Amino acid sequence: MKKWYSFSENTPYKSEDPSFFDIEKKDWKNLLENNYDIILKELHQLIEEKDKNIIPYPNKSLADKHGNWTIFNLYQWGKKRAENCQKCLNTTSILEQMNGMVSCSFSILKPHSSIKPHKGDSNVMYRCHLTLKCEDTLPNIGMRVRDEKISWENGKLFAFCDAYEHEVWNNTDNERFILIVDILREEFVAHKKQICAEVNATLFWQLKLQNTHLLDHFPIWFRKFLILITSPIYRIKK
Repeated sequence: MKKWYSFSENTPYKSEDPSFFDIEKKDWKNLLENNYDIILKELHQLIEEKDKNIIPYPNKSLADKHGNWTIFNLYQWGKKRAENCQKCLNTTSILEQMNGMVSCSFSILKPHSSIKPHKGDSNVMYRCHLTLKCEDTLPNIGMRVRDEKISWENGKLFAFCDAYEHEVWNNTDNERFILIVDILREEFVAHKKQICAEVNATLFWQLKLQNTHLLDHFPIWFRKFLILITSPIYRIKK
């Protein structure tokens, strides 16, 4: 399967990938679901302490209002956020048992808010949502991936293809808490270092230029060139 990055492609992702993956036989599904209470407890502690590292999602274009979607980052494409992980030792220990895990963050969506339709970063991973708190269901709260919709169920995990267009809405009076985990698909695990470097390079340029319209004018060849020259900076050691 060919790697696909939204940053360096100018057309929608076309594949036989399903919108939502069948993960029933994945070991990491049971690992995360069986530790749901432990993970939720550590998030509650962060919220109660109003931890300074619970921050608005960096890409300001996605939430309907800046600050409606906040995250607490533990791993970003192979880069461990040591300070944050130290505050969530149990969650971190669980994550580090998962082969191919590259990213993880707590995600908080405020009441009466939404995340706009967008394409994710890549096709190389299972993007997983472990539901920590969701007090309603469709049509009041949920997400759409292509033409399929789903809502969250406390303690349950699902995975979707992040390369397809998707959106999220919360039309309830309650916050929604999830743990987002990116796990490399089996055919890409051997290329973890290079993939992490390439995605971190794309994130750098997206955030660097998000307040301008320059990216809209960059041709595909130039976007790929930016990844090529920037990714070595982000190459992880292990």
